[in-house]
Amino acid sequence: MSELRRRIARSSIADQNAGLAPPVDAVVDDALSPPDQSLPVALCTVAGEFASDDVDHGQGLDPDTLECVLEPVCGAVRLLEGYVRLRLALAGSDRTTAETDPVADWLEGQSIDRDTALLASDHLHASAYVTVAETPVSDAQLLELLELVIQGSTALAQQTVPASSTDETADDRVPVEATLAGLAGALGVTAVGGSTETRETLRRYGHELVTALASQSAVTSADPAPRATAVGVLFDGQSRRVVGEQSSIERCSPSVRNALEHARSALESLAAGEVSSESEWPPGDTLPPLVRLEQATRLPFQNS
Repeated sequence: MSELRRRIARSSIADQNAGLAPPVDAVVDDALSPPDQSLPVALCTVAGEFASDDVDHGQGLDPDTLECVLEPVCGAVRLLEGYVRLRLALAGSDRTTAETDPVADWLEGQSIDRDTALLASDHLHASAYVTVAETPVSDAQLLELLELVIQGSTALAQQTVPASSTDETADDRVPVEATLAGLAGALGVTAVGGSTETRETLRRYGHELVTALASQSAVTSADPAPRATAVGVLFDGQSRRVVGEQSSIERCSPSVRNALEHARSALESLAAGEVSSESEWPPGDTLPPLVRLEQATRLPFQNS
């Protein structure tokens, strides 16, 4: 399964940028994270892997079928992640100035007017629907996926509307990032035909994990290391060692600790009959999805 994860991480979304004006095209490209560095994409992938095994009573879908099913939904998640990044950048710009300034540092210092950024965000939003509609599943499953995207993207749009207050902080991005992560987990499960219970459990897990990571970043100057560690744990599937986990978690802020406890609680309902301990797997072995999900609640916070 490690080869499957590498293929999904390397995969690119369908080219839907034809006809875009060059300035808009450039903003769209800059707003998209590389697939192998995207936490929502990693969550969607691992949720799909876990639910695939769950659906087929441990046999799982074959790697090629699983890749075909997950690639479009992961692509849609990546597009929505770009949409969120742009909308949050626009919200931040609205709070600081009404002038034509770069909307975010990660746009490589380009001077981008608001209309260009809005057009790019609208394109990313619409493209997510087009991409998820390409998922090779039954009509009933496709309808479920589209309903999830409608509900999720509506929530994302509402959470990224600029507020009138001018004293907002980095913590303001936590709810929208958590919503996106929960949606990513739900889409991964639904794409492979997982149960409603599994879908909602992994939605809750993703929401709480990213709440913890976003809260942690908010108090450490947006340090990307915890997120990068979480992506690595979820994607590479290699055995890693948790060192002093309890004392590490105790050093986290109360909001981070609470979110992590909720994330682990969500996983407990999925753990019946499964190996949930990393120590039972030799170093270098590919870990099962559930073990990776559990490790993602520990390893990124070891040095907190």
